[in-house]
Amino acid sequence: MKRLISILILLLIFSCSKREYKTIDFGQIEITVPSSWNKYKKKGIDSYISGLITNKNDTLIFDLGWYSGDLTRNNEVLVFDKSEYAKFTKEQKKQLETTKHLVVDDFLTTEYDAKDYLKYEYELDSIDCFQTKFIKPKNKGFGASGIYIDSLKGGGPNSNKTRLSFYGNGLSDSTQVEFFKALKSIKLTKYCQ
Repeated sequence: MKRLISILILLLIFSCSKREYKTIDFGQIEITVPSSWNKYKKKGIDSYISGLITNKNDTLIFDLGWYSGDLTRNNEVLVFDKSEYAKFTKEQKKQLETTKHLVVDDFLTTEYDAKDYLKYEYELDSIDCFQTKFIKPKNKGFGASGIYIDSLKGGGPNSNKTRLSFYGNGLSDSTQVEFFKALKSIKLTKYCQ
């Protein structure tokens, strides 16, 4: 009995141990992440692109530039034609059971209200000194999670803006929680003065 209690106490101590974090400096962006995550380098063409690799091998990529994308503007919907749906894995079909979706014979002839089946939802919050969209798929496994900031500098309807997007695709619940926590830690010192 003493041995069982000792094992339970040890398990409790290890489960409550403080997680280790580190700050990664990308030059224009600093972010605090779990220590098991690593910096990912990628070369962009018209913007600054880089990111992180999580301990579960998820790739989280940011795009800092004029053409960084806002997933909520794509108006992607959870509407699938029968042939597309037939190619889904059992796991994907099971995930769809918990969210509103539609399987149709033909996209061209089926009528539906697209806003009822939007792929993404978002909440407005802030990071450093900027209003930020925190975006996540309505159904995990069918989209990306992350943030979008419309303008770090520049503005006006006919001018170039520097935008920021930072996304990871198909994240587990635990990785998404850690990712959103890390995103809240972002410092944009070049832009917030």
